[in-house]
Amino acid sequence: MIGASGMLGSSLAPYLKLAGHTVFRQSRSHGFDIRLNILSCSDWQDQLVGLEPDVVVNLAAATNVDRCETDPHWACQANVEPLLAFVSAAHLCGVKPHIVHISTDQVYDGPGLHFEDKVDPANFYGLTKLCAELSVKNYPSTILRTNFFGMSNSSSRVSFSDWIVQSLKAQKQINLFKDVLFSPVHISSLCNVIKMAIDLRPHGIYNVGSTEGVSKAQFGLQLANFLGLSTEGINLRPISEISPKGRRPLDMRMSTIKLDKCFGISSPRMDTEIQKAALEYHG
Repeated sequence: MIGASGMLGSSLAPYLKLAGHTVFRQSRSHGFDIRLNILSCSDWQDQLVGLEPDVVVNLAAATNVDRCETDPHWACQANVEPLLAFVSAAHLCGVKPHIVHISTDQVYDGPGLHFEDKVDPANFYGLTKLCAELSVKNYPSTILRTNFFGMSNSSSRVSFSDWIVQSLKAQKQINLFKDVLFSPVHISSLCNVIKMAIDLRPHGIYNVGSTEGVSKAQFGLQLANFLGLSTEGINLRPISEISPKGRRPLDMRMSTIKLDKCFGISSPRMDTEIQKAALEYHG
């Protein structure tokens, strides 16, 4: 597992271990199983030959949209070059594990629901994530485009829902965009889909999201209402009132028809996913 110390990795690793998988975790942080320079083809070869993994799960990414816009070299190094090094190493050493790569809903723009074959990145972050997908398109891979929330187990990262709940409990004013639409899932739902991808190893690109999209403002209001928190601190704003360095897509809602058909599941409703988070924060 590459990027295991992040918000998703800190939940996914124990989830997979509980399901019976042997998990080797890589991170730049100390205390993890693998020390690997993910930009080095030779480092990748050493690890692939030494471990002979069946599947590599790539969670590593640079997600700071504004920094990606102002520092494209940093964005490419973080989001694209590790996959290029991995694919080159796999071909050179002859050990070719399936890769499950986590991508983003920010490869989409324009009115949703978005299907997998229609992409239009609105900023450099989305473009690098699309380039990362193309890096493994012809390699045995499952690419999952997603957006997720829930209580973070990472000491260094908070989720969107964490930020909302912590801010409202501290009686801080927050701005939530009423014109930015998305269809995220709870982190537990995403972990389950990743486990299925590891087991099934389908080749292709799949949207992982909830069946109904909401605005980020609606998301915050619903979460607050489920928790019985006052919504007086939530300011409903259009995104045009901020000045981001990179343009943000307004509609990232995704169709999950392809995922449901291939994986044999029914993607969850948005209100069900928000309730999962509310139960965590109640606990």
